[in-house]
Amino acid sequence: MNTALKSIFLGLTLLSTTAFAFSPSQVPTSLDASIPSIRESIAANLADGNIGVRTSTIQLVMELKDTYPDRSFDFAIIPLMNVLKSDEVPELRMQAACALNSYDSELARFAVSRRALYDSNDRVAKLCNAI
Repeated sequence: MNTALKSIFLGLTLLSTTAFAFSPSQVPTSLDASIPSIRESIAANLADGNIGVRTSTIQLVMELKDTYPDRSFDFAIIPLMNVLKSDEVPELRMQAACALNSYDSELARFAVSRRALYDSNDRVAKLCNAI
């Protein structure tokens, strides 16, 4: 019993010391400090071969816009436009159109309007036309 308590105590001690292994200066304290890594992650994830990664990233972009309306996430417009224009999955193109529609950007509106005219999938074209 005594060795079991020592093992648990040792495990908790190791766990607590690894939790504080980073100095406060290494941990981003605000959204502004995280923007460069968010930008890189969004661009990389929207170009990923996994459909789940792309879907989740588009959803993340929409949630970031809703959660932080005072922040600019315009850096996501071009990667979203690439998905809208060239992704082989129509549902992802539709999701990208919805995400682009949430931006107050002429470039985003233009991309969605062009897909309404030229997308090969009728459902994507109809959605883009409707929004």
